[in-house]
Amino acid sequence: VLFFSLSIVCWLKPADAFSVTERRPLDQFPTLNVNTLLNGSFMSKFEEYTLDQFPLRDDFRSLKAMVSKYVLGQKDNNNIYIVDGQISELDVAVNEKALSKAISKFTTIYDTYMKDTNVHVYYSMIPDKNYFLAEQHGYPALDYDVLREKLHIGLDYMQYIDIFPLLSIGDYYYTDTHWKQECILDVAQALGTAMGVTISKEYKSVTLDTPFYGVYYGQLALPIEPDSITYLEHENF
Repeated sequence: VLFFSLSIVCWLKPADAFSVTERRPLDQFPTLNVNTLLNGSFMSKFEEYTLDQFPLRDDFRSLKAMVSKYVLGQKDNNNIYIVDGQISELDVAVNEKALSKAISKFTTIYDTYMKDTNVHVYYSMIPDKNYFLAEQHGYPALDYDVLREKLHIGLDYMQYIDIFPLLSIGDYYYTDTHWKQECILDVAQALGTAMGVTISKEYKSVTLDTPFYGVYYGQLALPIEPDSITYLEHENF
């Protein structure tokens, strides 16, 4: 009965265009013709369509996540984990290829436009939430010492500004990867001081009424409280 009922609902319900929880467009019914049938593309795309348009999809995702965490005792769900209300994604290894490519791009820009000029070039590293969560709670952790050393060697023509001591897990949104704007004014002032720029302290905090569901909220698929967004507004505005 369950299989038959879900099949009927799956065929009759209108296709959803977008998933709010996953923040992405959903696959639509694929084009059906002789060519797509013969080359196999229809069936492969049809499978993706049925997965995206499955009835009560978000409810089943939440049920699966709750069973994984609270019944089976798994520490993460699809590489997403939650500790003390903070949601984060596992990131365990330095991507050597991406790092080398980034250093090469920076160097090309420097050599093309800035070398042999009086321009002062700076860089800083922004730690991911895992820096404050992973190792302390028994999760695999990225080696930031290795990452920092490789950047120091590859970007030796830039001046490094260390902001790690100024950050803590409380500076990040619970459901997202980004900083809270109201918590990082000290970072902005430290960067400004290192570069010889004065950053104003005359700001007031304004909190929005609309709840904020960050990028990790839908990926975790567990019922938790959303964040709120507070932004800084200059006192003279």
